[in-house]
Amino acid sequence: MPFRHVLILAGGRGERFWPWSRPERPKQLLPLARGGRTLLGAAFERALRLVERDHVLVMTSADLTGACQRECPGARVLGEPVGRNTAPAIAAAAAWMDDADAFAVMPADAAIDDQAAFAADLERAFALAERESVLVTFGIRPNQPETNFGYLRRGAALGPRLYRVAQFTEKPDRERAAAWVKGGEHLWNAGIFVWRRGVFFGALEAGRPALAEALRSFEFPRSADGFTSALQRIYPGLESISVDYAVLERAPNVVMIEAAFDWDDLGSWGAWARRQPRDARGNVLHGDAIALDCDRCVVVGDGGRAAAIGLADMVVVHAQGATLACRIEDSERVRDVARSGSAT
Repeated sequence: MPFRHVLILAGGRGERFWPWSRPERPKQLLPLARGGRTLLGAAFERALRLVERDHVLVMTSADLTGACQRECPGARVLGEPVGRNTAPAIAAAAAWMDDADAFAVMPADAAIDDQAAFAADLERAFALAERESVLVTFGIRPNQPETNFGYLRRGAALGPRLYRVAQFTEKPDRERAAAWVKGGEHLWNAGIFVWRRGVFFGALEAGRPALAEALRSFEFPRSADGFTSALQRIYPGLESISVDYAVLERAPNVVMIEAAFDWDDLGSWGAWARRQPRDARGNVLHGDAIALDCDRCVVVGDGGRAAAIGLADMVVVHAQGATLACRIEDSERVRDVARSGSAT
């Protein structure tokens, strides 16, 4: 009897949330979701609306398995010995399944609040993937020209909010993003997928045969530790490639559901602030934080007080012995600091 599974991808490092985010406590383990929950914990709650906890798999880096297990009790938490992007991660995790099983793939770091709409859309995607040999993805109706997201161009309509995908498009410049939002044919790529294991591997074999051959018949002791140990022998030699490039941009059987649920990937301090409560002057305060005579600022204190005085449209963060101060419009550049070698 075929089963359903949910795979949560939790291997990112979230460098744009430095200094709050560090290698040992990346973005998905920070309390960035509504109500102060971690993003991974919120993703796990969404997964439990679809399957039992023992049918949830979490793919993360080997050094984060313990932390992820605490956020996802009862799930199977798997460790990558090295990062190899999303296509190898999905294919490796699929070794736990049979070809007839269907599984959803979702990132750990997305923000989604409408749980009922999410569950209904995923149920529809599961039913479609179990009935037809298709790769189901989700598009989000854009509400602004966003240059940090990938886009999907709608193809032929197949049903209510259901379309063929005509094209996957990478992050555009602002002028092109504005034209796409106005045109109405392009939707944000949510990075949420549903398919049968056999259909996925068929598409992977067409796009990246060496990767499919290495992982479709991957054998390992049936434990999380056994999986990680066996993966260590083959994983470092695999191509590092996203599932978009390896599978979805090439496959002729990709369909898109226009999502009824809300979505944001929280890719920066400014994106996170958009979804947070604000004080009377538009400031977002978290933890031990004070804003005096400030407007539209983000102030975060974790492990020490962060204070801002007389500022506007700024990010001020003090966490783990380090401090960040920048304009909100420059918060995308925080990743450069995290990668500089001096950010510890």
